[in-house]
Amino acid sequence: MRWLMFSLVSFVMATFLGAQSGQVPEALKPYIGKPVPDAVMVDTDGKKLKISDFKGKVLLLNFWAPH
Repeated sequence: MRWLMFSLVSFVMATFLGAQSGQVPEALKPYIGKPVPDAVMVDTDGKKLKISDFKGKVLLLNFWAPH
């Protein structure tokens, strides 16, 4: 089940990114190529993590809010 969800998400992301290639909104252009602000978050075990802890690695951030 987990691999199926990963495959579906990967397919949707690839499709979306492929359709959007070369179309960067003007509001985002000043941020391209700049480092991401070092945000601190808490994982499910209560351990604090910083974005900089993952420097040199691929990091996927998923922001969501419950209804």
